[in-house]
Order: sequence, then C-alpha cells, then structure tokens
Amino acid sequence: MVISSNFFNENSNLNDFNYLKFILASETRLKLLLSLYESDKTIKELESEFNRKSGNISRGLNDLKSCKFITRLPNKKYVVTSIGFLFAKNLENLAINFDNIDNLERFWEDHSIKSIPNRFLKDISSFSGVSSVKSNITEFARPINVYLDNIKKSTDICMILPVFSKIFMDSVYEALIDREGHLDLLTTKTIYDLIVKSDSENYFKALVRDKKIDYYIVEDLSNIFFTVSDKFASIFLFYDESVFDNSEMLLVDEESGIDDAYRFYYSYKKYILK
Repeated sequence: MVISSNFFNENSNLNDFNYLKFILASETRLKLLLSLYESDKTIKELESEFNRKSGNISRGLNDLKSCKFITRLPNKKYVVTSIGFLFAKNLENLAINFDNIDNLERFWEDHSIKSIPNRFLKDISSFSGVSSVKSNITEFARPINVYLDNIKKSTDICMILPVFSKIFMDSVYEALIDREGHLDLLTTKTIYDLIVKSDSENYFKALVRDKKIDYYIVEDLSNIFFTVSDKFASIFLFYDESVFDNSEMLLVDEESGIDDAYRFYYSYKKYILK
C-alpha cells in the first residue's frame, strides 16, 4: 500500500516515508541495513551473523538494493550507499529519540511545550546523556543548586532566557568575571529590563561593555529556560504558558550531548533572529 498525504506532499518527502514503512515491515531488511551500516560484509558473513538461510538473506539484500540503500563491491562484500548510510543514521537517531522520550516521559507530559517549534523539539529529544534532576523532601532546591554549581564552573555560556532570577544571573556574572568567560544571551525586552533594574552593581552593563556578554532581544521567545556551556547543558520548562517550574531540570553532562546542545542553541538563535 502506498501512503498519500497532503502533509507529506507539502512538508516532507513521501518516498522517504514509504521507504521507512518498507524497511520496518521486515525484521530481516532492518537488521541487514543496520548491520551493513556498521561494516561491510559478505553474504556468508551475514548468514553466519543472523543464522538465516542464504535465500532469506539474498531476498533481503535484493530488497535493499532495489531501494539503492546498498550495493555490492567487486570483492563480493555488501556496503551501504550514501543514501543507505543516511537512512540508517536516521533510524539510529529515531531509536535514540524514542528511548529518551520513554525515559523522561513524565517530564514531557507534565510541562507545556506548545511554544517550542516542532523542529526544535526533535533536536532536544535527541540529546545524549540526559538525566532528570528533581526536588525532593530533603533537598527542595536540588535542581537550582545543581545548576548553580555547574554554571560557576562554565566559561562559554549560551542561554535562552524567558524568565528572570537574580540568583541565576548573579551566578552567571560570577562565572564570567572569575573565569574570563562569555555569555551569548537570547531574551525578551521584559526580561532584559528586569535584569538591568535588579543589577545594583551594574555587572550586566559592564560585562556588555567589556564584550563578555552579547545579548539579543526578541519579541516572541519559547517557554524554555535553556543553558549550554562547556561544562553542561540544562532545560527548565513551564507548567503552562505562565508558570515556570524550577523543581525539575533536565541535565546533560556528556560531551556528545553538550555538542548537540550547542548545535541546538545556534540553530534556534538563527531561527528566532531571522
């Protein structure tokens, strides 16, 4: 059955969706593609790996060849094509996304994400090394304390700031001054005014003057308090359109996840400033 949809006709590649359905409909095709994505193999090696008869393996390989996902080399080894590599890579990312969403299901269910564009929700859900930091009876301010401990060790800080907290901003100033750091900030006029008004020592203006802070004021900012630095990345969300939740934070502390978070920030910044 071929799927037809106005959504895919306007927003995506319908062939890609049908290819995905074709691959996922067969365990053999899926396993073969992912195996060849890892390394080139002969048909004998694949038969041994999957303990399947040559006829089953051959049919699966021919199906993948018909989609131009794999090809056969002169040395008789099968190898993924560029298209096959990209398709397998996206399947791998899809599995990671589902795993992350499943592990943090309650966090996403309990918070509002309507203001975050779908394209960026996909990026956030694929961060690696994500864990939840929550308040508890004995340590009510645990997420805030973990955030402050990490920000004070940071140097290259990027931040999406839809809320104001003097505690958070003072910790950023401390990091910028003590560690010769830099802050790249996206915020709104309302939050900017609160920052300046509350800063009796004029740290913000002085750091802007010394080129340690670059800030960008936008009219419509997503309800996500997002920070990424060379030490960590974090996400705080809102319960609804106006109530901020500081009782739970998503924390990223793996290098690959931090790299993902930097890419997310600069992609979002380009999007919001266009």
